[in-house]
Amino acid sequence: MNARQNEVCLLYSESDKAIASLLEDALNYYSIDVWQAQNISIGSKIINQTTEMLDKAKFVIVLWSNNSVKSALLKSLALEAKKNNKILIPVLIENIKVPGEFLDIQPAYLLNWDGDHENEQIVKLWRLIQDKVLKYRSKKVGFNQFIAIFGLVLTGLSVIIAIATPEVRCFLKLQCPENISSGKTIKSSEVTSQSPAETDLPNPIKTTPIPQTILENPLPNKTPAPTVPDKSNPSIQQETGSQETVEVEGFIFKLKSCKRLNENVRCDVLITNTLKDRVLKIYANYPSKRSKFLDLEGITYPAESVEIDAVKDTSYVSPQLIQNANVRLSVNFLEIPSQVNKVQVLNIEAEGFDSPKSLKDIQFRNIVLSK
Repeated sequence: MNARQNEVCLLYSESDKAIASLLEDALNYYSIDVWQAQNISIGSKIINQTTEMLDKAKFVIVLWSNNSVKSALLKSLALEAKKNNKILIPVLIENIKVPGEFLDIQPAYLLNWDGDHENEQIVKLWRLIQDKVLKYRSKKVGFNQFIAIFGLVLTGLSVIIAIATPEVRCFLKLQCPENISSGKTIKSSEVTSQSPAETDLPNPIKTTPIPQTILENPLPNKTPAPTVPDKSNPSIQQETGSQETVEVEGFIFKLKSCKRLNENVRCDVLITNTLKDRVLKIYANYPSKRSKFLDLEGITYPAESVEIDAVKDTSYVSPQLIQNANVRLSVNFLEIPSQVNKVQVLNIEAEGFDSPKSLKDIQFRNIVLSK
């Protein structure tokens, strides 16, 4: 488990290993890695490893069944996680009563669950973990920004105080009073009362300025003027840093924009079929194929629906595209957290009708969400 995703630890009885593996697979489907505390009732080495992972985890999921409620060790580990302010999530996989120490926590229900990734309880569990992680990272980023700003303020005050002293101002040639010389202050009355003879200073040496030679015919400046790129020629346009057009199997996908609409995001893509008239199937959220985007934190958001030619569907659309005619595709995402303001990768899942293989690499990168 990597540093970013070591946030979930799964506790369960050994007899419930099968459903624990299904739950791990479902959470992996939503890009959440899970550490399973396997065989926690056997061996002190495994118990120590489980305790270590509980210390690192932010979320602890406990599977309650007829067997797990009888395990004193599992209840002890779950209670320790609760005392250490971990986010404890009880999950009922059988119709039993949760131990009294955990009655104050609302459980999730996966009774007779068959491993369906789209199950309502699984989706709620994923969104709970995702929202808690985003809030935690937002607080952490906010505190780091406060520390950085506070450091800049202290640095600015130090510079102002230093410049306020006459010696520093003279050194920086901002203001140099005549009565400051070599770090010693001379009173003005002493300067005016002394005669030139009393100062014992040598006579000043007069210097004659040397006239500089003036070139009547200087050489012309041969430095070439900067060239302005010709925007009419696409071959010499500068790179924008983001991939805006993708061509796959004769289909041209051109990203127009990704806009935030309150809590939702809509990405519009212009599609051109350069070959003969043919059907293109574009997926939204199908069991085995789905369009999605990845934010800067590495969290994946599956598409809720796709729309093309006034046809909108949560699974897929399959319009017939006329040769060299442009059509607009809209990919819709729901309940996107307000902290997400940039898309790292937008991936569109599609396949041609005459070739059931998926069209590869329909991806757009580094997209700033507009309003």
